[in-house]
Amino acid sequence: MKAPVKTYSTPFGVMQCFENYLVFSLKSPKITRVEAKQIISVAETHYRKKKYVFISNRTLPASISEEAYKDINPKYMVGIAIVSSDENVRKGAVSEQGWFDGAFSFFTSLEDATDWANTVVKRS
Repeated sequence: MKAPVKTYSTPFGVMQCFENYLVFSLKSPKITRVEAKQIISVAETHYRKKKYVFISNRTLPASISEEAYKDINPKYMVGIAIVSSDENVRKGAVSEQGWFDGAFSFFTSLEDATDWANTVVKRS
């Protein structure tokens, strides 16, 4: 994986932005709509109406509220990938998939997720 174009630190995790995708390393056990708005705002400011994929790198299970998905603009955030080797995270991702209208997938490796993200952006 290339070096990020820019890295942002938030109270909920670190966001590394690349050309077509960002990798958000979640460090918070819970994400509600309030936290999500702040995270999405950083992404939208960085990408400035350019299409991108949000890759959530989750080393630990986290409680993600359905409300956290309400402020996503699928015109620009065209895909979401969740990366984890934890089976409980995968089970949670199945629920989250129904909350997003764009491309959505689960991966056990960041490399597979970034390859997928580049393809999603090119096809959208």
